[in-house]
Amino acid sequence: MLQGICVNSGQSVVLEKGKRYFLFPNGTKHFYVSNFPNKNAHKGCFQTNYFQIIEKEEWPQEPKEMVIRLDPEKIYKANLIWRKPGYKTTELKEYYVQPKMTHGYFYHNKNLIDCGGCFPLHWFANFVEVNFEENVTEAFDFAIELDERVRIFEESVPKRAEFVQLSIFDF
Repeated sequence: MLQGICVNSGQSVVLEKGKRYFLFPNGTKHFYVSNFPNKNAHKGCFQTNYFQIIEKEEWPQEPKEMVIRLDPEKIYKANLIWRKPGYKTTELKEYYVQPKMTHGYFYHNKNLIDCGGCFPLHWFANFVEVNFEENVTEAFDFAIELDERVRIFEESVPKRAEFVQLSIFDF
């Protein structure tokens, strides 16, 4: 399976110039063209000169799986050193990690509020224990601030009047 960008749509209304497609060779001068990585879902068969082949992106190999023993009751700072190609948008940087057996939930900040997901621990390196008491205090301060905002909002919202159905026929 190849990938290519359409450089010439010819007389076809099926192809869009500049769009990336999956290409499946059909002889030496034609490709089956698909929006999906499935040969059976093709749009048709087109000449090879309509496409510029894209070289497949090289992705580094996954680090070897190793046993990392961390206390699940503690929080650690660690560097994310690898992720699968599907997680390209997750930056390779330092995160706060809460380990759970072979995986760990990673967070973007000390408050452990913005969870980025759950990755295997061997995708992380340079684990350093974080003083959990500081995190609890900061999270508590954040909760008080949030509670204060909610209270102010509730005070500003007018109260609804309670209505009782009129009973004409009660004796």
